[in-house]
Amino acid sequence: MIDEGELDWKIVAISLDNPRASLVNDVADVEKHFSGTLIAIRDRFRDYKIPDGKPANKFGLGNKVANKDYALKVIAETNEAWAKLVKRSIPSGELSLV
Repeated sequence: MIDEGELDWKIVAISLDNPRASLVNDVADVEKHFSGTLIAIRDRFRDYKIPDGKPANKFGLGNKVANKDYALKVIAETNEAWAKLVKRSIPSGELSLV
């Protein structure tokens, strides 16, 4: 999602306590077993700031939901960046916090 011009990743997950959790392993399974859910989630994230007078959010990736492999790469990359930030192992100026 592009929120006010900034990249803002969103991860769709299901609770393991959900009786249908074992049916969902990737994004195609969400549409198959929870039809319309991905559209509703996207619409919610697109529109939730409109009542405050802000514009609708936009989406990258051709407005499509990425699959599990893509999501896992994003999680790994952002976790690595977070770990470097926490350890202060990134030289000053190489990681933007803005």
